[in-house]
Amino acid sequence: MRWARRYAKSRTISFLVQWVFIVLMVMAIGVAGSLTNIAYRYNNMALFSVSVIAMGMTIIALSWFSVSKWGGELIWRITQWLYGEEGYVSYLGDREDGPTPWWVTTLGGGLVVYHLFGAILVSFNYLHINNMQPYSAAYMVPFLGVMIVYQRLGFWAWIWPVLYGLHAVALLMGIGPTLRGQWQMLTMIISVFGCGLIAILVGHAYSRFALWKLKRLARSGLPDCPPAEDELP
Repeated sequence: MRWARRYAKSRTISFLVQWVFIVLMVMAIGVAGSLTNIAYRYNNMALFSVSVIAMGMTIIALSWFSVSKWGGELIWRITQWLYGEEGYVSYLGDREDGPTPWWVTTLGGGLVVYHLFGAILVSFNYLHINNMQPYSAAYMVPFLGVMIVYQRLGFWAWIWPVLYGLHAVALLMGIGPTLRGQWQMLTMIISVFGCGLIAILVGHAYSRFALWKLKRLARSGLPDCPPAEDELP
């Protein structure tokens, strides 16, 4: 039971599928935000308007994909195809399965609004682009912690907020890795999704180990148990 629980809490392919979709959309938001910054500095109102519209449409698409039934079903189908014969398993603990609570949706929506507001601050030079990653970590780290506890994820999931938070602290101290020039916005994108990818891959590797342990136990059989009381002569 212990290894079955560990396996269920470490199946991360569904997170990897979501990671791919969200990375593409967030990269589009980051590119639009950088173009908005450039257009504002050079007083190019045509490019500024197009960039703001593109950024808004991408954020709307990301929000819709995150909460829509279609997005969830697409991720489900791809995940099941990748897992193949392993089928489906999940760990709920003492939590009943059901619709997503309103507060989870609110926190997710707040995450999008918070980063949109940060992109706007950068566009108008109220927030230096070098501080965008620490700005993001102020919401992202506790948000990820709440999601990890709510979803009953394994130890691997904590790698994501810990690494992202440490990178934010390093940037504030002036010692963290960062990109320069017009690529500075990608520092946050690479950091958040790079840390997430590391956590997902660690979880997937651990799920393979847990599955190997389960198969080994199944092949070896269960140990002899004493008869139950109602079976005694």
